[in-house]
Amino acid sequence: MKPLIAALFATAATLAFADSYDYSKPWSVIEGERSPMADPHMRSVIVNRVDDENASHGSYAAYGYAVVVPGTHKVTIDLPPRKGFHLATQNTFNLETKPCTRYIVAAELKTVTTQEWTPIVRREERIGECAAKFKMAGK
Repeated sequence: MKPLIAALFATAATLAFADSYDYSKPWSVIEGERSPMADPHMRSVIVNRVDDENASHGSYAAYGYAVVVPGTHKVTIDLPPRKGFHLATQNTFNLETKPCTRYIVAAELKTVTTQEWTPIVRREERIGECAAKFKMAGK
């Protein structure tokens, strides 16, 4: 039993350090919307992959997130099944990220009666810690 417990702790430690971004350079974050949305055409998504690499899940397990270098990225997001549908759907799009910026992504439904949707960036937020570290405040 003790080897099994040790193996589980080793796996957990590996997963905890899966986000191996080098924070000595500016970074960007891509994450799924977590706030409730009043618009019935807007839905929360899960960030699945960025540039064909699985997104980290950490404390944002239900929404996924990825820490990336600034630049153009291929982002794959999942829209979980909703009432009346049994399958999740997935969409991939390109996103140009700026240094020290967080991108909150969501799905915009074409209609509430179909599975068709478009990925959107709901908002961009400045990452204060990054901006302060690299003296980018106000840019």
